[in-house]
Amino acid sequence: MGIEIKGLTVPALLIKLDPSLSVEENINQLEKKLSSAVFKGSYAVLDYMGLELNQDNSKKIEEILKSHNTKVLGYQNTKSDNKNIPKHVNEKKSLKIINKTLRSGQSVEYDGDVLILGDVNPDAYVIASGSIIVMGALRGVVHAGANGDETSIIMALKLMPQQLRIASYIARSPDSYEEVNEPEKAYIENNQIVIEKIK
Repeated sequence: MGIEIKGLTVPALLIKLDPSLSVEENINQLEKKLSSAVFKGSYAVLDYMGLELNQDNSKKIEEILKSHNTKVLGYQNTKSDNKNIPKHVNEKKSLKIINKTLRSGQSVEYDGDVLILGDVNPDAYVIASGSIIVMGALRGVVHAGANGDETSIIMALKLMPQQLRIASYIARSPDSYEEVNEPEKAYIENNQIVIEKIK
């Protein structure tokens, strides 16, 4: 069957490794598939269900992704046990995937990166020590890098938050928004939060 690369939505990818292939064969296929310019500048979630990844192999995969300007956002193993997670992956921030829309009054707090496959409605809260990616409209309150990590980012298909914080920096929403039709990301540059369109 081979590895699968699904666009959760640009610029986030779910890369499912094929457990019927060796790790080396998975790495070779990954290299071929990533040569497409479509994936440049993406963030990837690696699903390695059924594969035993050692530290060398996972680092090799990360190097390949990095060489194609793709950053590993996190790992997921859809098996119930996590004993196959390489040691250095455990040391990385882990990724929490939330497969629903957060409604008013709901909140998520997580020590790591958060990926939300849905919207964040007004008066919903997301607080993460790492980055926050929303595969929908972000209209609530978000705080990335809550432990002071200024390299964290916030990304959304529609970035229209009530309040946006990264580490100790705060950006409040303007009184009125134009409808956003392109994904945007927020990050810290020169001691302030910068928001830019993702091309």
